[in-house]
Amino acid sequence: MEAQQNVITPEVVAQSLPFSGYLELVRAAVAQEKTTGLEQSAFLAQLTKDNLAIMECTYQTPLEPDLVNLLREVPRPQLWLVLTEGWCGDAAVHLPVLAALADQSAEIELRTVLRSEQPAVMDAYLTNGGKSIPKLIALHAQTLQPLGTWGPRPQVLQDYVLELKKQELPLPDFIKKSLQHSEEDNGQALQAELLHLLPHWVRASLT
Repeated sequence: MEAQQNVITPEVVAQSLPFSGYLELVRAAVAQEKTTGLEQSAFLAQLTKDNLAIMECTYQTPLEPDLVNLLREVPRPQLWLVLTEGWCGDAAVHLPVLAALADQSAEIELRTVLRSEQPAVMDAYLTNGGKSIPKLIALHAQTLQPLGTWGPRPQVLQDYVLELKKQELPLPDFIKKSLQHSEEDNGQALQAELLHLLPHWVRASLT
């Protein structure tokens, strides 16, 4: 865990954006027919355009009351740093829900960084060896000590995606089916997982 503690520095946090700023960044990219970050292509630009509408409406996802109550009882400040990019469908679905949840707590601040612009952070938080996003890293707000992680998607959706990959669909069809399944879930699986993870993060913040 020591390497992970060192990789998220105050300089990284200073370069991060709140969700509102990230949303404006995506809007600006779409206006220029681009995507966010250093990786650019017409395909990624189109995905980003499609994702923008998803992000703008997903922020209104109904929140789980028990989770909201837990969030409002968080005793010490946490920083939720999320690795993301505008072209990522899973980020479009889940990042707005994470932002809405963070808004429920006076002690939680959510910030975003771009995967392509923070390779050291991404490499420290791989998923099964892959640079999967979104990746939420919960940190002690003062020390930047990692408390835990979540992502890139809830396990029930991850299982679906792994089965979908076995079908060897063309990439556009794979993305469409995966995204549709995530949208139908409407943030419920994510919230169910955070309901179990948040108490662990709180305990870690108190040690």
